[in-house]
Amino acid sequence: MQLAHPAIAPTEAQSGAYANRGAQRWSGTVNYLRMVAGGDDEVNRLLVREVNRVHAGVRVPDGSAVRRPAFDADNQRWVAATWFLSMIDVYRLLVSDIDDDVLDLLLADFARVGSILQMDLDDWPRDFTAFEEYVAAVQEGFPSSLPRSGPDADPEQVLPGDVAAQVFSAYSLPFRFVRWAPRIRVLTWGMAGPDLRTVYGIDWNDETQRRFEATVRRLRRITARHPFRRRRARRSTRRAIDGLRPQAGA
Repeated sequence: MQLAHPAIAPTEAQSGAYANRGAQRWSGTVNYLRMVAGGDDEVNRLLVREVNRVHAGVRVPDGSAVRRPAFDADNQRWVAATWFLSMIDVYRLLVSDIDDDVLDLLLADFARVGSILQMDLDDWPRDFTAFEEYVAAVQEGFPSSLPRSGPDADPEQVLPGDVAAQVFSAYSLPFRFVRWAPRIRVLTWGMAGPDLRTVYGIDWNDETQRRFEATVRRLRRITARHPFRRRRARRSTRRAIDGLRPQAGA
């Protein structure tokens, strides 16, 4: 959803390195969310500083000194919104539905995630209904399709449309995850829905839909039998916070 946003796509495609370290980007995002959820005011201040440091290095691909709008409040609101929607969609798909009042509470609590990204808190949707309206309005501005590199393009060139094919490639994932890539690909594009699949040019037919539904049923059974254990997540959060402090104080 971020790469389909016209203002965000160039920055993410050029600086995000999804093609060769997609798993690392995912791990970094998850650690960021864990630190926001489990950190105190000091940790949040360190996160703001670290996020600003990373965003300050984002430049236009041609090498000029012009910065991309990485600090744009509206763009960062959309980034936070895509994270929140993805988490909610995954939970509802693989675990259970969520009551409306709980969705409102989760949405309100998630605002601090966006605030560390320099989002304006006053612009965060007031409830989940307003959030859905906001998402729908932004998606109306998506292009009909994303640009992709031609066969004669520079190998270093990465356009937003290329990422859809590259992010699930074997060289983007650690070896232990390679065998899961086809299943993750089907699950991701099934959740994306027909409009977003069209933007990315993803082929989807009845057979693919059946594979998606079968994958969901299988994962729901696994999730019900083996609930996620938080112990490992807590250790990862502590390690991430410990690593953040010397970086911010350097």
